[in-house]
Amino acid sequence: MLILVAALGGVRCGASGDETARLEPIYDPGTGRLQLLKYDANGDGKLDTWSYMDGARIVRIELDTDQDDQIDRWEYYRADQQIERVGASRARDGKVDSWAYYAADGTIVRLELSTRRDGTVDRVEHYEKGAMTRAEEDTNGDGRIDKWEVFDGARLASVSLDTTRRGSPDRRLVYGIDGSARLEVIP
Repeated sequence: MLILVAALGGVRCGASGDETARLEPIYDPGTGRLQLLKYDANGDGKLDTWSYMDGARIVRIELDTDQDDQIDRWEYYRADQQIERVGASRARDGKVDSWAYYAADGTIVRLELSTRRDGTVDRVEHYEKGAMTRAEEDTNGDGRIDKWEVFDGARLASVSLDTTRRGSPDRRLVYGIDGSARLEVIP
């Protein structure tokens, strides 16, 4: 968003012709409303930022952060112009495989991952004050959660597993602060 604001500010403030050449606005032919801003953020002559607009309101920004001609970051904005979620291609191949969701204060609250990179979310991580507190995962791809992790600060405190496909944990590994571990069987 800072890139977009800087680009718009440069155009409005009478930036040099070189700067304005890096920005290409596209307007709706019927209404004249701004629909898309294409931008060369690093000045290398290649577009790397596409800001989808509803007039002056940002709807979505797509970025090619590594200059390989493939989008690897998708930012979605709420009506109040705060970021709602960010999609990313962790393999940087143009395929979104994770979605980060943010609170109004900008802190991450949830990360959804497609670990198999097939578009299906199979791991969800939950955050409080920027730290992961717990996670759920479908490890076998059957569409049901079968692994639960709980964190104590940065330390993994426990992992619960559903080894019988009953929909709830039947085994729990509890990790001590001293590095010890114990297995609990849940009837």
